[in-house]
Amino acid sequence: MLVSYYKRFVWEKRILWSCLLGLLLILAAWEALHLPMITSTDAIIPRDKAWRFYQAFRQQFGADDALVIALETKDALSPSVISYVQNLTEAFSTVPEIEEVLSLTNVEDIVGTPEGFVVEPLIGTRNLSKPEEKRKVEQRLRKNPLILGNLISEDLCTTIILLRTAYRGEDLDFESRLIHKVENVLKRYPNPPGTELHLSGWPLINVKMASFMNQDLMVFVPASFISLCLLVYIFLRSFRIMLAVALILNFSLVLAMAMLKLVGGALSPMTAILAPLTMALALADVIHVVTSYLHLPATPQRVEKTFSETWHPCFLTSLTTAIGFGSLVLSRIPSIREFGMAAAGTMFAEYALAFTLLVFLLPWIARGKWNESTLKRVISPLAQRYPAWSTKALIGFSLITLLSLGGLMRLRVDSDIIKYFHHSTKVYQDAIFIDQHIGGAQTIEISLQRPEGDFLDPEVLKKVEELTRFLAQDPIFKKVVSPIDFFKMMHRAFHGDKDEYFTLPSSRALLAQYLLLYGGTELDHFLNEDRNWLRISARTPVHSSALINQKLKELSHELERLFRRSNVSYRLTGKTYLINRTVDDIVNCQVESLLLAALLIFGLMFLVLRSARLGLLSILPNVFPLLANLGFMGLVGISLNTATATISAVAIGMAVDDTIHFLVRYKRERRSLPPEEAVRNTLLQKGLAAITTSLVLIMGFLILTTSRFIPTVEFGFLCALVMFLALLADLFLLPALVKVGRRWF
Repeated sequence: MLVSYYKRFVWEKRILWSCLLGLLLILAAWEALHLPMITSTDAIIPRDKAWRFYQAFRQQFGADDALVIALETKDALSPSVISYVQNLTEAFSTVPEIEEVLSLTNVEDIVGTPEGFVVEPLIGTRNLSKPEEKRKVEQRLRKNPLILGNLISEDLCTTIILLRTAYRGEDLDFESRLIHKVENVLKRYPNPPGTELHLSGWPLINVKMASFMNQDLMVFVPASFISLCLLVYIFLRSFRIMLAVALILNFSLVLAMAMLKLVGGALSPMTAILAPLTMALALADVIHVVTSYLHLPATPQRVEKTFSETWHPCFLTSLTTAIGFGSLVLSRIPSIREFGMAAAGTMFAEYALAFTLLVFLLPWIARGKWNESTLKRVISPLAQRYPAWSTKALIGFSLITLLSLGGLMRLRVDSDIIKYFHHSTKVYQDAIFIDQHIGGAQTIEISLQRPEGDFLDPEVLKKVEELTRFLAQDPIFKKVVSPIDFFKMMHRAFHGDKDEYFTLPSSRALLAQYLLLYGGTELDHFLNEDRNWLRISARTPVHSSALINQKLKELSHELERLFRRSNVSYRLTGKTYLINRTVDDIVNCQVESLLLAALLIFGLMFLVLRSARLGLLSILPNVFPLLANLGFMGLVGISLNTATATISAVAIGMAVDDTIHFLVRYKRERRSLPPEEAVRNTLLQKGLAAITTSLVLIMGFLILTTSRFIPTVEFGFLCALVMFLALLADLFLLPALVKVGRRWF
């Protein structure tokens, strides 16, 4: 019935359908061309209460994700270096994307006077070419904890310029504009001889990730496309098949990008893999449809028989793959949800292309030459020697499974964004330099609020001081800045700059008096005007989310201990905190997505195959690739992170494709043949397409491993590994299981 409808409403109206497809693809291309790009890691942060609080915190105290420019030199206080820093400070102050510039040339120093104290620039008009003036500046900065170890290293060989950004709202192009203008300023002011510049901070990392992503898209999408087409030609030796593959891959890619735009998504580090993945998955249906058509005798009913044989298993493979992708909508991460929805929709679009445009081309393809003898040399002996190798196959798969379980126990959840970049890249080297010499460019932020009071209470400030000591004693935090430092410096300056007075004031009246005398602006970044909202900023050179999250748990316990019986509300926040918290969310959501995908996919297979036994048979060959993949990651030290966490949910949809084709064909063969003969025929009929598609996909994914962007490398390699393991499972494990349970299957 369905075949006759297809012939009547699709095949016989193929000219009309071709015109409609052409119009659809033009509209899709228009949407794809207007696909926005996100250059910020903000794309992976859920827009929840923590995000909204962070926005309010940032509005109050300024940017915590500042851009850091470090100047490496032999003497950071030399006149040439200070003059250069002054020029940069003035130039950066004119950039609209920069709210404030902090450097040695404009940093505040609190100096005692007979009347109390004054706030003045550390250097000001001092002539550092005079040794006595330079010595005074060095003495002042060594007494100032807000400068030493913060704006200048303790060996005085590295100084930084801190650019606090003026970011407001969801400006997708903000960071790229900022970095572009900063780089232009640095080009106008070449650094002095004997010095070297290093840039780091979230804005730079975000832009560089986008840059590497763009490079990957421009290089690997064309490279993957060309390689897939060439591999099809090498395996099937048909120029016409290669052209048909090229056409379907192109159209599928356009539809995928349009789909991403329609679901409200954008190109980002999380969605960039959609392009090569789409082309790889579109290839599977093409190979199965084309090879089925070419194996049939040249009769007037050839197209109808091809449709009859392939529409059902191809629909199931597209549906199961779409379910794998669709399970990602459970994620709290916006970009992952958008990726999942776009990829799921693309699977159905690709299926529609296969049974319209591709089928229309089949008669033209058949007029060319093709050759499958190379791969037949592999599949024929495998089928003929079955089931002699079944026991050995089961032993081999059992050993790999045990090894994988051992690796699974060692699998870690961790994300280190700096390690996304190859060690040879400047962005990686600059980040490591700043980590080692100035304590890092990222911070953990702590918010303390007293809605019914203020922080001029000495008893409350003692608890805040205890918290800062707790942070300072932990090697993960290299520099801690809070209002405590300001109050201690004011107290010392008020008492003639005597070091024994570098303590907290003992009374509210003194604190209030000091704040009246204080005429600077830097304290505004750590204490609000009403004095009831306080910020503590802890700089860290650590990028491992596992280590940071462990320390954050310890910090949360300390906050609870200190403030549980007070009217102080506390909260961890900041860009670094949100991103590291999101890593755990990603992995947890992926576990849920994987379980949902597995439940839906295997439940669907039970229904479609109409056999509980065949449904059970399908589980092990598809669980094995996922288990072996995760075990391999654990064994070699690849962690579950924002780049690798999506692979399992995606892989289960990919791995099940050949299993479906195998079992649908096996069930058909079993109507007239015993199990062993049915397996042999199935291997001969479906093994060729399985090997062809799998090998082409494996080689296509392996092209991604030549990238300098580590997430692209890991994704390409792990996807290739999953495809290889899935192929082994379908060619060896599945037939071996049939042999063991031949009475039931």
